[in-house]
Amino acid sequence: MNPLFDNAIEFVSDTVRRFYAGAGIEKVTERFTDDFCWIGAGEVEYFTRAEEAVSYMSERAPLAPSCEVFEEEYSLINVKERSCTVMGRYRVRTDPSSGMVLEEHQRCSYELVDAGGSLRIYHVHVSNPYQAMKSESYFPFEAGSHNYDYLQQLLREKTETIDLITENINGGLKVSEDDEFYTFAYVNEGLARILGYTVEEFLEMCGGTAVGAVYPPDLASALDDVARCFADGPSYETEYRVRRKDGTLAWVLDAGHKVQLADGSRKISSVLMDITSRKQAEEDLRLEQERYRVAMRSVTDVMFEYDIEQDTLIEYQRPSSALDDEPLRERRYPGYRQEIESGNLIYRDDVKRLYEALQSEGSVTVELRHAFPDHYEGWRWVRLHATMIFDQAGKPVRAIGSWKDVTDEHDRITRLEDQARRDPLTKLYNHVSAVDLVEQSLPSCLAEGKGALFVIDVDDFKAVNDTVGHLVGDDLLVYVAKTIHETFSRLGGFSARVGGDEFLAFLSHSNREEAREAASSLVGAVESASALPHAVTLSVGVALVGEHGETYERLFDAGDRALYRAKREGKDRICFFE
Repeated sequence: MNPLFDNAIEFVSDTVRRFYAGAGIEKVTERFTDDFCWIGAGEVEYFTRAEEAVSYMSERAPLAPSCEVFEEEYSLINVKERSCTVMGRYRVRTDPSSGMVLEEHQRCSYELVDAGGSLRIYHVHVSNPYQAMKSESYFPFEAGSHNYDYLQQLLREKTETIDLITENINGGLKVSEDDEFYTFAYVNEGLARILGYTVEEFLEMCGGTAVGAVYPPDLASALDDVARCFADGPSYETEYRVRRKDGTLAWVLDAGHKVQLADGSRKISSVLMDITSRKQAEEDLRLEQERYRVAMRSVTDVMFEYDIEQDTLIEYQRPSSALDDEPLRERRYPGYRQEIESGNLIYRDDVKRLYEALQSEGSVTVELRHAFPDHYEGWRWVRLHATMIFDQAGKPVRAIGSWKDVTDEHDRITRLEDQARRDPLTKLYNHVSAVDLVEQSLPSCLAEGKGALFVIDVDDFKAVNDTVGHLVGDDLLVYVAKTIHETFSRLGGFSARVGGDEFLAFLSHSNREEAREAASSLVGAVESASALPHAVTLSVGVALVGEHGETYERLFDAGDRALYRAKREGKDRICFFE
């Protein structure tokens, strides 16, 4: 058998569904051969030329409702080398939303051919076994007889849906006459129940009219809403208050539609919903916004709200020259997470700290560096207060908070902290700071098997003070400190003053030979200085990390012992700890 015909039944089923789907008749006609012919279910549907059949279908396709096809049965018969026939039957039903109720049986036969390696339709014959359809001029473009069972099914479904809605919404139904007072023709129990009445009590309270049910101060506004809506069409919507049986007031949303019945009368069918809680929430929100506006008069911080799902940050800021009633300035940053991770807005080293802080369920405060290219060059320090909001499943959905520029404050504190860590005379680190810095470096030094600590002393410094005075001695110390700093900072290290004329330096990536070269460079730089009043020499003791100690105390003790050995051996020399 021709392998193309293995898919013949699926091909026909798909064609039938395309025909009734209402998605474009061209999706069917593109499958016809050039000499296609068609016999349809209607009396006029008889075409021996393909262009006539296509024209007829294309002209009437827009008139046909969308239909579903079900209970399909197809058989493949009369299979030849270049052609085959598929016979079938199925049921077709209109979509209820089309406003047309129709369900019918159909029978068909499709003659298919191999047209250059693809399936094509050469002939179609569609028939309807019921005489009611045969009286129509064509099908499915005009409705046939109503299927009573199907109509009853739809009616039951609609009734069940209405019952379900009225039982589960906080509201009810009413039908009113289209008169001056909108006299009630029907009120269901749900409407009376939300107000605490029985139906009889409710009708007595309102005098049997919708106008009588409205709280008098709201009546004029409600009637204006209804009149305005009816001027534009048959539907309306309004909100007003109704007196409950216990004397309190309930807000209701009243929405309805005006229809004209077969006898010419008009009725208005409406749904009322209790929206008291919503109105209370709106009032609470309005008061909260007013309190927020008052508070913002004295706040200079920038408020922000970050929508995680939309990945959008919104900033609210009161302009510095704004009046009390002037609205906050709003700026939006879509794709904010990408901006953060690119390092364009928040300093890269601070991003991780920010993410970790936001994992907290409470409010957090973190200081970080932020860029403001429209106002400043470089990075600015901001103090950010934020709270993460989670949904009922515990998923973070929003972050809200504020930030304030604290660059000046941060710089001032940094300067004070730096001053506290440095020697007042030489501006090198003091001994306490040196201990912290060395201990921070030791883990990586031990892992790499490198690192050297230098203990440095000015030879015969007491003689300088005794002969030329302490001021000159201080100048000498400043010069030596400057030379030590330049020598070791160039090599990636740091230096400190640990006593009167005693200094310390540390190189974290230095081996024995590199340490000796660094010490020799320092000694040579000091000895060759021409600005000093007389020659100055240094004694240097060196301790290697790991070989001579693994803690600051052991390293300093080893370096200090090496320094005193250099002193005993004649000064002006470099000694490693032995």
